Amino acid sequence: MSRRPSYEVFLSFRGPDTRKDFVDCLCTSLTDAGICVFMDEEELESGEEIHAQLIQAIRESKISIPVISKEYGSSKSCLMELEEMLKCKHNGSHIIIPIFYYVDPSDVRNCRGSFGRSLQGHKRNIDGKVIDYWKSALRRIGWLKGHHLGKTSKVSRHGKLIKQIVHQVLEKLKKKDLIVPKNLVGVDSYVQNIMAKLKVDYRNGQAVNIAPTRDIVLIHGIAGVGKTALAKHVYNQIHHLFDACSFLGPIRAEMKHHDVLFLQKKLISDVHKGNVQKFYCSDNALTHIQNRFLTMKILLLLDDVEDHEQLIAIVGELDWLGPGSRVILTSQRQDFLKYINGAVSFVLEPMVQHVALKLFCWHAFRSDSPLEEFKQRSTDIVAATGRLPLALELVGSSLFQEKSDGVWKDTLNALKVDPHKRVEAALEKSFTSLDWNEQQIFLDIACFFIGKDKRIPSYMWENCEYSPSTSIRALHARSFVEIGEDKELCMHEILKNFGQKKVKNENRNEPCKRSRLCIHEDALNVLKNSKGTKKVKALGLEFGDGSKENIRYLQKKEKKRENIRFGCDHFKGLKNLRFLKLDQADIQGNFGDCLSSLSWLDWRGCPKSFDERLLDLNLQNLVILDLSGSQVEEDWGGWGLLKRAIQLKVLKLTGCVQLMATPKFPALMELERLILEGCSKLAVIHRSFRNLKKLISLNMKGCSFLNELPDLDGSDIHKLSEFIESLKELKTLSLKNCRGLSYLPDGIGKLRSLQSLDLSHTGIQKLPPSVKDLKAMTVLTMRDTFIHEFPKAILNLEKLEEIDLSSCQKLEGKINCEIGTLSSLAILKLSDTRISSLPRCIFRLSCLRELHILGCSNLESPLTLPPS
Repeated sequence: MSRRPSYEVFLSFRGPDTRKDFVDCLCTSLTDAGICVFMDEEELESGEEIHAQLIQAIRESKISIPVISKEYGSSKSCLMELEEMLKCKHNGSHIIIPIFYYVDPSDVRNCRGSFGRSLQGHKRNIDGKVIDYWKSALRRIGWLKGHHLGKTSKVSRHGKLIKQIVHQVLEKLKKKDLIVPKNLVGVDSYVQNIMAKLKVDYRNGQAVNIAPTRDIVLIHGIAGVGKTALAKHVYNQIHHLFDACSFLGPIRAEMKHHDVLFLQKKLISDVHKGNVQKFYCSDNALTHIQNRFLTMKILLLLDDVEDHEQLIAIVGELDWLGPGSRVILTSQRQDFLKYINGAVSFVLEPMVQHVALKLFCWHAFRSDSPLEEFKQRSTDIVAATGRLPLALELVGSSLFQEKSDGVWKDTLNALKVDPHKRVEAALEKSFTSLDWNEQQIFLDIACFFIGKDKRIPSYMWENCEYSPSTSIRALHARSFVEIGEDKELCMHEILKNFGQKKVKNENRNEPCKRSRLCIHEDALNVLKNSKGTKKVKALGLEFGDGSKENIRYLQKKEKKRENIRFGCDHFKGLKNLRFLKLDQADIQGNFGDCLSSLSWLDWRGCPKSFDERLLDLNLQNLVILDLSGSQVEEDWGGWGLLKRAIQLKVLKLTGCVQLMATPKFPALMELERLILEGCSKLAVIHRSFRNLKKLISLNMKGCSFLNELPDLDGSDIHKLSEFIESLKELKTLSLKNCRGLSYLPDGIGKLRSLQSLDLSHTGIQKLPPSVKDLKAMTVLTMRDTFIHEFPKAILNLEKLEEIDLSSCQKLEGKINCEIGTLSSLAILKLSDTRISSLPRCIFRLSCLRELHILGCSNLESPLTLPPS
């Protein structure tokens, strides 16, 4: 992927003519839309050359917007900029969007009126050849299609024009785009058809306008035909026409793991751009949608919807959205369409042969055509896959760099099956091409770990010698898994179902003889009847989370959560179990070595009352312990388990809301990741924390009662330094939302390996001087803190790449420090602060590519920025 330009839009204008009335508003609107804008504010003196940074800014920007006013031609810098813009347009893909500000475009191109007089005036000091260049530039710009603002033009109001320009720029830059396959082929005719159904004015590959109606379009077709990719592509083409947009899905899978409220919160967050109030039930969220969305033109994409009730439950009625809103659905079904008033459908059929061949070749040969010796084989394989995109991608990826004709022949034979089973056959063939480690990790993900941070299960896979880094990379390259922005494991629903079916087919009649038990009923029956065997490697129970939706579900399924307890006899035979999810159940008894192979114990909602004497469990191979959502407290009887888990790498206590103090950590612990996120009552960190000498990640987001780091009950500074020094391997420290935390200990500087520090939404007022010793730090986030000046302690951190001081309302006045020493700084966020000026040394930040100053109402004219 190419590097994002430092500036996306270059604004050229003559200040006295347009700045206060028009350009400032345009710049603000572009910035509000998330667009990085360069504004040139310095006029050139006679004989001066255009600044090198201006040339660089124009060349690196994707779009230039010259605001051509009556006296634009009198500015030498404006004419030089115009000349450079046209050079960039001629040499590459640079886009120019001229705005004729109360001037006639014909006067510009013919150099009449003020433009002619300006050129005549320049002749006294400028060489005649230069004048000719400028005259040619005005002529060429006058012929370009742009926006004409004037008494006789169609657009007479600044606000309306600015809105049009922002939409046009967003469309050109493709902001807010969803991720679609890189080699999306053969969609043009489909897009045209869907645009017509959506009542979008679509011309020359551009969505220009949309009718002020409310409409729903359902894209349906068989599994693997490419519905989601097509819907995302259409979404990317039209989202600039809307006030807000949201993508939700896959709905069918999400509804299995989350309640309706979870999806509603995601929708409301997308529409309000992250500003979400608390909702305690789905009805509250629906009321909000009904009252607040009515005036907004909204685009919604709901992927993999199973029935109309899901749509109504999440979004409500279509007329709750503003005029001009659109809803796009994808589904394998179309029978529920009759229940949605005004909805229309689009049937997506498999690709035509030549387009399917092109897609296959992109994955098999990294080209749009096959090698000559595999031409016929490729054609036959494409036909055998039923021309379904998912099958083409998987089979093509499995054959990449494969030169054996025998392998190609075997692949073709494997695909010659019932047409309705082509995708499954393609999946099977691709699966067999994986090595053993890759197969095991794929099946684990499909059964248990979709949505999980890949770094967590990797500890278990490392314990099993599955080479997780290499295997995950291979699975990603072969299109079996995707890795999300937060390192979460993602998988196509078809692949997930294939993986789970693969496990079920290991023994359809006897679940106890399968490798993984991810279906609650199967796992529960095996345990209740003590039918475990050494073939079972992973077992997961799923009793629900106690929400209203789950309680109703449990009642419906007649599952009882009370007094669910298992003894060692229930686990008899499970000698090779490495993953166990108990989910609110209890275990007691003398297990001996029964579960000695266990690597991961997921015991969310474990019993509040626990007597360690009643449980003898061998945890010598345990590397992950997850007690999230439990009612555990400091004196919980089960903390003794930590002493037994001598190889424990991850301890997850997310959402343990009754935990007021961390447990006592045994000496010589191997712990690398401690997750305390959402422990809202946590106020004390036990002094034994210094035993965690190998800790690399500490997550304390939302520990709002924490007021000291750590609270060592009056320990002196020597002991505090000793505590901090013990965390010398720590790389990530998140204290976000620890609102009671008002200072950091000076010993923080001893965290020499620290790379990321998040102090957002805390009471921190300043950083201690020792922060200067955090030489490895690359990201410092202090959003919405009480800091009142730019932290001078960080000025010598040469590896620091990102600083976020947004919404720090106490940060005011001039930034009087040498920030130019931050040689690696790429992102500086100062939005919604009260700063009044930036230092001139900002010129020296050669790596700076993003400067966020939106909402800095006290800021004087910003300086011309660095060339990067």
